[in-house]
Amino acid sequence: MSRRPARRSTGGGVALGIALGLVIGGAAVGLASVALHGLWWGLLLSAAASLAVVWALPPRWWTLPPYAVGWWIPFLVAWQGRREGDYAIENGRYGYALLILAIVLLAAAMSIATLRAPARGSAPRGAR
Repeated sequence: MSRRPARRSTGGGVALGIALGLVIGGAAVGLASVALHGLWWGLLLSAAASLAVVWALPPRWWTLPPYAVGWWIPFLVAWQGRREGDYAIENGRYGYALLILAIVLLAAAMSIATLRAPARGSAPRGAR
């Protein structure tokens, strides 16, 4: 009779921790994007950082959507405006560029998260 080692179940807790960390990280990048979008270099830096994170993260439901949701939290809070009637996001080309960046970020994160990873041991297309 052979004994098989017990398998540890770490998937749920680790994925939840990673998702929570990505929500916090996305919120930090989103806050920096809202704060610096009025400067041309700030808008470029926030676009490069935001899209680089989406490109670098693995396509999983517990990585990309939490980052995008975290990014959107400060964006939506800033979009609501203040009691005085002014907004944290300016009504100009930089404000609209930030809005486009937010939409592209959310669309890219959700569409890339649905991609399936290739099966282990399968050759890339055209390699056969």
